[in-house]
Amino acid sequence: MKKLPLTLFLFSIWSTVMFGQLDANSLMGLPTATDMAEINGIASPQIGSIVYNLGDEEVYRYTGVTNGWLAATDNQLDSEVNLAIPIDVDQSGEATPTAETNVQEVIQAIAPITSGAARVFYPPSIEVPVATNGTFTLNLYTQYTAQFSSPTATSPSAPNIPVYAANELHYYVTFADPSVFNTSTMNIDANGVLTYTVIGQPVDFNTLINVVFVVK
Repeated sequence: MKKLPLTLFLFSIWSTVMFGQLDANSLMGLPTATDMAEINGIASPQIGSIVYNLGDEEVYRYTGVTNGWLAATDNQLDSEVNLAIPIDVDQSGEATPTAETNVQEVIQAIAPITSGAARVFYPPSIEVPVATNGTFTLNLYTQYTAQFSSPTATSPSAPNIPVYAANELHYYVTFADPSVFNTSTMNIDANGVLTYTVIGQPVDFNTLINVVFVVK
């Protein structure tokens, strides 16, 4: 009677060791096929049937007559990655606001906003001579590149400011003082050269002309 507990204890250890080891030959396997031709040749498969394709080393599942055999892979397309909490990214930026539910919807909603904002910028402040009446030209592009390429001061480890080529920009004058400039004849060519006509001098030695660049 005193040996019984010891016998049971040894049996318990032996049983744990036996069930803790798996024989590879006892594992359940999938039916295999050489290629898609062989898979498509399977007669009357049941929906949900799965086959391992040796050709591309993918598992295929049968989804029915319409789509047939499809690779059973989760490739995490942007349309398949759902947001934890749906959010309205563009809010009032759309006619009928809706909450975006996956990554693809977020990208489509926010791309027009971010791309539009990033394309518009003001060139640096420049001096426009208006002391004498007449027609003059001013190269807005070279004024822009001169200052952006050679800043007076920079923070430590600051890289060069990105500079666009002349043909990568659209040029605009959004406002010019009509008492100083003939705004009806003011124009800018494709290379950023502004042609302007001075018709009067500012009374307080200051006047305004606003220039905007837009990346094409």
